[in-house]
Formats: sequence, structure tokens, C-alpha cells
Amino acid sequence: MELTADTEQSAPDLWLPQARQALLGDTRHWPHPRETPAELTSFVRAFGRLRTRIGRQVGGHAVPVQGPVEYDIANAALGGGHEWGEQPLDQEAERWGVLAQFDSDCDAKMAWGDEGTLYWLIRPEGLADQRFDQARLTVQG
Repeated sequence: MELTADTEQSAPDLWLPQARQALLGDTRHWPHPRETPAELTSFVRAFGRLRTRIGRQVGGHAVPVQGPVEYDIANAALGGGHEWGEQPLDQEAERWGVLAQFDSDCDAKMAWGDEGTLYWLIRPEGLADQRFDQARLTVQG
């Protein structure tokens, strides 16, 4: 199947540490990703309408299926066991960016689990040094 490319905008997931900081300020308690603070409800709805579903991409920000993929990778990098909102997990999540994302695609005969999405993430220094062996994979579906 022939692939084509277009330039598209992407935005960070609203529950990444940087976005939470910008939206909620410097507070020690962060809400769980499934709990939207009342003062952000309208903004989150409007933001959701602007986000498009990206099937395949190189770079940019992930379009997660089940929450920020940066946390999947960060928790694995830290050996697991960290709870949402813990500072070490937030700090590690900030260190990862999307290298590539691929949705399941029936036309291309690519399916990842139950219509899932593959995400490869890499740290900026790994990308700059072209150390693609340092990229990590996570799947959401």
C-alpha cells in the first residue's frame, strides 16, 4: 500500500506534566486523567473537538487511545510501581517524545491487537544522535 505524507498540527495530551502545569498551575495534587477539574471542563471539550484522529505519523505529539503513552514508557523505564502524579514518573514522562505512531489499518492489512495503535517513543538526545536502538514501543488498543 502506498503511503503519503501531509503536514498536520498536533498538540500534547492535556494530562502530560507540562500541560497540567500550564492549565492548573503549580499544585502538588494532580487530578487523575479520568477526572477533569470543573474549571477545565469547557476547555477540555473544546480541545477534544480540535484534535483530529491521526492514523500514522512521524514526530509530533501522540494521539493516545487510553491516556498519555509517555507514562507507559516512563513507568517501564523506572521499573514500574509508580502511581499517577508521583514526581519521578512525571519527570520521566517529560523526557520522552513520539518517534512514530501507527494505527491499525484494515486497508493496509495491519492490525495491532483489537484495532490498537503502536507508539515508538524516544528521548530527544537519542533522536539527535540517531540512536534508534534507544526507542521504546508501547501499544494501546
